[in-house]
Amino acid sequence: MRRTLLALFASLFSTATPAADALYQLIKPAPLARLGCWARHYPAYREVVGYSVLGHFFLRDPATHEYIVLHPFKKAAKSYGSFDTVAAFEHAVLKDPGFVEYVFRPEHVQAVRGRLGALKADQVYIPEPYPVLGGRAGPESYGKGNVWVFIDLVGQVQGLC
Repeated sequence: MRRTLLALFASLFSTATPAADALYQLIKPAPLARLGCWARHYPAYREVVGYSVLGHFFLRDPATHEYIVLHPFKKAAKSYGSFDTVAAFEHAVLKDPGFVEYVFRPEHVQAVRGRLGALKADQVYIPEPYPVLGGRAGPESYGKGNVWVFIDLVGQVQGLC
């Protein structure tokens, strides 16, 4: 049991390659326009630096180095402050045990992944139907989809376009 927990804990923080059991993926900074409808609502955060397997997005303001985490189904974002590098943001925020438990929800992801298998590049797990459309978002309700299509569609459903 202890060995399994240690292996799970170690795998939670693996981002060097798209590991089959990672909870998030850091990417080469992509333009904010990749977020579709969301872009006009967060114009200062011009770079997308990653996303979680459940569809949270990590955005950076290149002028101030401030980072926010976009929570699409909540139609909200939270600032986590300024960091000199993506690695510093990752260490301080994405690897914080409280953040991991509350945002990444590793046990939930493990249940979804156990049912659907690992994600391919540019994929996230998506509850069907979306919670904003009455879905319950239980592990049994998830499918897989393209991360960029997902965020654009959720923006449309949220009335952001």
